[in-house]
Amino acid sequence: MKAEYLIKILVPTFLIFALLVWLTIAHVITGFWMYLLWIAGFVVANLWVTRVTAQRSYRRLKKQREAEKKKQNE
Repeated sequence: MKAEYLIKILVPTFLIFALLVWLTIAHVITGFWMYLLWIAGFVVANLWVTRVTAQRSYRRLKKQREAEKKKQNE
């Protein structure tokens, strides 16, 4: 795996959860809001990882298809 790919996944998710941990420890969010924000954090992080992974897979498959077309034309 490329470092650029890992950075695109790890940095945003780390920032989301670091913020949530800080807000929870500082007692800024408590009770119902804490649960709601943590669930929202997991959903956002999951969507982000899925988006980045899907884009990478799409680009890889597109390159493979182009390479196959190139071989067939030769």
